[in-house]
Amino acid sequence: MKQNTHKKQGHTIFTQLILLLVAVLLIQLGIYFVVFLGGNILGETRANAFDILNEKTSGRKVYLENEMIQRWSKTEACAGEVGKIIRGQAQQYGITEEAVLKDSERCQTVLTQSASNMISMLRSNSVTGAFLILNAPTEDGTSASYPGFYVRDYDPATYSPSNADLLLERGLPSIAQSMNIPMDSFWSSSFTFQDPSDDSARFFYAPLEAAEDVPAENRDSRYFAYWSSAFHMSDMDRNIITYSIPLLSEQGEVLAVLGVDITLDYLASQLKYDELASGKAGAYLLGITRDGGLTYEPVVSSGPVYQAYFSNASVITTVPYDYNNIVKLDAKSKTDLTIYASAQPLKLYDVNTPFVQNQWVLIGILDDSNLLSFSYRVQGLFLAALLLASAIGIVMIFIAAKATTSPITNLIEDLRQSDPTKPIRLNRVKLNEIDTLTTVIEDLSSRAAEAAARTSKIINMANLPVGVYEYYEKEELVFCSRTLFLVLGWEDVPENDTYILLSEFRKRMENTLAKPYDADKDIYHLQKQDSDVYVRLFYKTEGELFLGAFMDVTRNIKAQQQLAYERDYDILTNIYNRRALDGRIEALFRDHKDELKVAALIMFDLDNLKFVNDSYGHDSGDRYIKTFADRLNCFSKYKNTLIGRRSGDEFNVFLYGYETREEIKACIDEAWSELSETYIDMPDGVTLRVRASGGMAWYPDDSDNYSELLRLSDFAMYHIKHTVKGMIYEFEAESYKEKSILIWGQDDLNRFLENRLVRYAFQPIISAVTGEVYGYEMLMRPLIEPLANLETLFRLAKSQSKLYQMEQLTWFEALEAFTHQIRIGNIGSEEHIFINSIGNQILTQTDLEYLTAQYKNLLPRIIMELTESEEFGSEIIHAKQKIVSQWGAQIAIDDFGTGFNSETVLIHVNPDLVKVDISIIHDIDHDDDRHALLTNLISYAKDRNIKVLAEGVETKAELLTLIECGVDYLQGFYIAKADFDIPRIPGQVIREIREKNKPVSQ
Repeated sequence: MKQNTHKKQGHTIFTQLILLLVAVLLIQLGIYFVVFLGGNILGETRANAFDILNEKTSGRKVYLENEMIQRWSKTEACAGEVGKIIRGQAQQYGITEEAVLKDSERCQTVLTQSASNMISMLRSNSVTGAFLILNAPTEDGTSASYPGFYVRDYDPATYSPSNADLLLERGLPSIAQSMNIPMDSFWSSSFTFQDPSDDSARFFYAPLEAAEDVPAENRDSRYFAYWSSAFHMSDMDRNIITYSIPLLSEQGEVLAVLGVDITLDYLASQLKYDELASGKAGAYLLGITRDGGLTYEPVVSSGPVYQAYFSNASVITTVPYDYNNIVKLDAKSKTDLTIYASAQPLKLYDVNTPFVQNQWVLIGILDDSNLLSFSYRVQGLFLAALLLASAIGIVMIFIAAKATTSPITNLIEDLRQSDPTKPIRLNRVKLNEIDTLTTVIEDLSSRAAEAAARTSKIINMANLPVGVYEYYEKEELVFCSRTLFLVLGWEDVPENDTYILLSEFRKRMENTLAKPYDADKDIYHLQKQDSDVYVRLFYKTEGELFLGAFMDVTRNIKAQQQLAYERDYDILTNIYNRRALDGRIEALFRDHKDELKVAALIMFDLDNLKFVNDSYGHDSGDRYIKTFADRLNCFSKYKNTLIGRRSGDEFNVFLYGYETREEIKACIDEAWSELSETYIDMPDGVTLRVRASGGMAWYPDDSDNYSELLRLSDFAMYHIKHTVKGMIYEFEAESYKEKSILIWGQDDLNRFLENRLVRYAFQPIISAVTGEVYGYEMLMRPLIEPLANLETLFRLAKSQSKLYQMEQLTWFEALEAFTHQIRIGNIGSEEHIFINSIGNQILTQTDLEYLTAQYKNLLPRIIMELTESEEFGSEIIHAKQKIVSQWGAQIAIDDFGTGFNSETVLIHVNPDLVKVDISIIHDIDHDDDRHALLTNLISYAKDRNIKVLAEGVETKAELLTLIECGVDYLQGFYIAKADFDIPRIPGQVIREIREKNKPVSQ
């Protein structure tokens, strides 16, 4: 009856817990919501995002503004020097500065003397161009021409003392020649403007007209400085912006306009858009506004997202936004995203200057998905957190309530079945479950409670079945579980948990802990029944109480050992794998290089493995590999030896720490004799000899670097593998220089062909009668250093079956270089081009059609040289003759007298011209045999209307002798060396030729 009373008066724990926890959860969620909204967290994150965008854009604006004002536009010094030059001319001839500009010769002098100052300004200001335009117009109908000088440097970061990195855009050819400046393909001698209002003319007329609108006595050059919008000088030119100022006389008259240009490519490189956001999500726009920021005229942009949103828009429209310097950009036609921008104005003009209304602005651009991503993420995470917390809270409330009450109910039932003879007393809490629990607990004995408490502590230390112990420092007995005896292999295993003396326990523990396996992790190595066992010790002290547990970790340790073995050793051969071998040798080179002394690295490659795999299967192939690896271990008997398998059929042996090569060679000879007598029985009963080829490189003679030794030994192995096989070959430097390019040059050749990394030099060919230029031989000059030798290059191309690509590259790049020189006026309309064609290669019909369409006007000027380095096929020769005939071009036999080009070839080809090799021309002035050979050839050629060209003319005596013999054309160093610019024929050579021919003409 008493228990029933308790049930009626109390409430269930489950119900109370549910109500309490639900109330706490609701209060907590309400607090979070109020704090989040009241704290304006979303507004702060948005403001922070805008501030960061403003800060980054402002920083880039300060940098760009500094470059434009403090660096690029520093023209005062150069302007002063040019002014001095003009005044000097005026004083020299007693005329005014304005009168100097009315004399074309004086203008040329001013431009010539000013050129060096302009180049100095170009380099010191780190700009891409500098120009000087004299105010001396020449009217021609609807256009006006102005003399000037305009030089361009597309890469200000590089510098060439010879000015080879510059290009002359406008100016006199004499300046280009004197200062060694190449002329651009759209060069012109002067500036020609059609319409002063056109963008391509405003950089000159804007400062000029602004100055002329002000009385002469009030003019100041800096006041009329002008930054132009983006434009290009011609359709072939790059887009640029310019900074220009008028150059004034002492009386205030405008003498010239001087300034600099910056290409948009270079300007865009200064706008580091990836600093705005990760993933290249940002963009910069440099623009000009004339309406207070409502619209912007784009000048240059950087970042792919700008092109995605605005492509080639001529005007960018803004939408005001209520935050400092932040606006929205109108890109609705391209994206549904909101595009935010930070507009930072640049102060390029002083107040009240003529162009101050042209406000330049740097705009940093980000869409809302990137700029406000954190704000959106915070908002989403908050809402998700509220929902998730609510769901988890409700679930956890029910789980917690159930978990709290169920153990109590279960405990009640368990305790009711316990020994009721030893009661205890507990207080009531007026709850039915707890009152029932205390009633049952009072029936338990104190000893049962102590045992339960002790067991609970031990179980809490380790959640796996383990052997445990417990003792107090001042007591003589130690509690040991039965499993402790089993885990540690102690004798006299009890049937149940037991107590032993503390002295005996300590003695047993000394033996157990005698062999630590890993002291840091408290793991110990035991011998139990002739097997290795590993145990881990867990221990804890609580005052005088010592608790400990041992866990058997044998399986884990052995798994780790197996993994370590498989990581470092090849599974098939049980020797080091590539990673382990490289690691150990690299450690020697890095940490113990003094121990290496004399060392040798051998690279072995199995012979006949493919035959074994193909004939007997890969299982037999694996036995073949393992048999060799087992015998390779014969090197292990020598000191300081490392052996490993590098790949499928490649092995390495590294011997080090010897005093001389002879010691190592003796070891290798002995081991090789054993390796050479290795045999294996095949499934069909055939016994095969296990053969291998090896390459060896010496440390330190061949290299003191491990990676290089690997490469050299691999080369030596490759060499012997492709010659006699079955031997060990020592690395030879000479052979390496000759053949390494054929092994490792494929990437260089591919890069050479794909990127067309070649230039063509021009060597003049002149008439032996007049000395006038007849044409130019195009000489290939590769831009990749390992391929600089043409013989090596063509040998490599042949080995890689890429002679056709070489033929294609030769024709297209040579004709393009020749065309460029024609465009800039360096080659006359009657001069020919000599192109070397590979004798056994011919262009495809597609390439021929494109070549014909692209260079139609040049085809009759082509002389196709058939090189002597390849044998001629009759079909290809006939095809080439047909092509030449269709073009109206000519055929020449190159290097006559060497290689494949014999008299037979001369008969079969029937060329228009024969080029006699230098081997015949050299010393012909005092060698009767050479003289007779050439005379006979000339006689044969003239009867058949074949012209004769003498190559390799190196002395005056050779030249005069060749003229006497009657050759038609001359080529060689004495006449002119090959150069990327068109070489000029020395006047002395021309006079010698004409003087020699006088008696003949008379």
